[in-house]
Amino acid sequence: MKYFLFFLIVSTTLCQVNGQKNKTSYGPVFEDFGQVYPLEQVDLLLDTDKTYKVIFDISTDEKKSDVMNPLINTVARFMNMHAQNGLAVDQMDIVVVLHGAATKNALNEKAFKKKFKNKHPNEKLLKELNEKGVQIYVCGQSMKSQGYEAKDISESVKISLSAMTALVKFQSEGYQLINFN
Repeated sequence: MKYFLFFLIVSTTLCQVNGQKNKTSYGPVFEDFGQVYPLEQVDLLLDTDKTYKVIFDISTDEKKSDVMNPLINTVARFMNMHAQNGLAVDQMDIVVVLHGAATKNALNEKAFKKKFKNKHPNEKLLKELNEKGVQIYVCGQSMKSQGYEAKDISESVKISLSAMTALVKFQSEGYQLINFN
């Protein structure tokens, strides 16, 4: 019995230590976007046995048309950060809603270049987000009010009747809102 208890205590201790050292990492998800910094000690992490539904509300942008929208990059940062801390990509159900000043980010390369006379700084990021399962919507009202047509929108982006429509729909389905605007 003594040997059994000794074995049980040692086994449990080794499993706990190995579990801490060998934390599963699924990241980074994106190599060129969403830079994050590893932390030695963290007091709060997302549970790795759940799937998280998140909706990013993005309505602001840089004034310069040749600069990446940092809020779209934050979506990649969110995914990289949590993947490096044990969440698989399929545990992150993410939606992005672009409206207001961020509407221009939904344009395809051709329309963006025609309007702003430079390369689209967010096109590659939007494509990579979309390839990782992120649903990206542009507000149809913002699109039309700014003079854009459906043909001007990137293949990575879908059109919602409005930003409000997308926000209400997804939040009613349990998505958690992240809004840094």
